[in-house]
Amino acid sequence: PTLCVDVDGVLADATHRQHLLRSRWRDWDGFFEAAGADGLLAQQAILLDTVAADHVIAMVTARPAWIADITIAWFIEHDVRWDLLVMRSNSDFGPSAKMKAAAVENLRTRGLDPVLAVDDDARNVAAYAELGVPCVYIHSGYHD
Repeated sequence: PTLCVDVDGVLADATHRQHLLRSRWRDWDGFFEAAGADGLLAQQAILLDTVAADHVIAMVTARPAWIADITIAWFIEHDVRWDLLVMRSNSDFGPSAKMKAAAVENLRTRGLDPVLAVDDDARNVAAYAELGVPCVYIHSGYHD
């Protein structure tokens, strides 16, 4: 069984960088470059400590692949349990729901069985539901 977990707004507190997306010209590069300074949302991270050892924890994030090193360093710094990191390709600028739906299909193709997801974007929750993957919605306030 596989648990699909979003990063920003679910485990990583990206509040300090939200201002980079509030202007007419969103600074996506700056937003992602600042991800290493995120705090841990400890109450939500507790969930990962309760997942059975036989479950694969797949971090399914719409962060671009070019910040994989920043993301992995953040997992290590905050002692976040994870087994697999699935990120948006650097050339993908489409909706995160489409990316996450493709990720589920890719996981299934590789023999993994997504049984639950955790996400903070209602559009992603709907995408998971369409694929038969129940999803716990975390309200981060980032997508209001």
